[in-house]
Amino acid sequence: MTNRPRLRLGKTLVPGLLAVGLFALMALIVLNTPFEPMADGGFEAESITAAIGYALFDLEALQQDAGVVGTEPFLAAFLLIAVALDAALDASLVLAKREESGEPVSPLSSTSPDDAGTGARPATDSSGFGGSEPTATDGGRSETAADERSNGGDRQ
Repeated sequence: MTNRPRLRLGKTLVPGLLAVGLFALMALIVLNTPFEPMADGGFEAESITAAIGYALFDLEALQQDAGVVGTEPFLAAFLLIAVALDAALDASLVLAKREESGEPVSPLSSTSPDDAGTGARPATDSSGFGGSEPTATDGGRSETAADERSNGGDRQ
């Protein structure tokens, strides 16, 4: 006897119907929107975007030549939005960082029960950013007494 797939009715069907309805509404709007050329021939030569760019880089001569002046309030709004978006990005990174018992957790560390059987040591230290072994910065050489007496020039 085979089991045939059955359509689940009820609460599980509602999100799918809402998605299909929203797609149909968007398709209806796009199909009924007239996409004709602009009646006045497009944008004027004096672009507010160019004027904001000139104000951003403090190019007053070019800004006055373009014919659009007084864009500093737009520049202030632009910078405030940039700072707000930067703060939101920083906050998202802080919220996304994983912590256990107040300590950050490295995404590559493994402390699963599988490691306990193999005797493998987790790859994190107290900071959660890798092993605690010191790194060799001199190419792995050990310092000898002759190296300590050397002045960096002639060898005796």
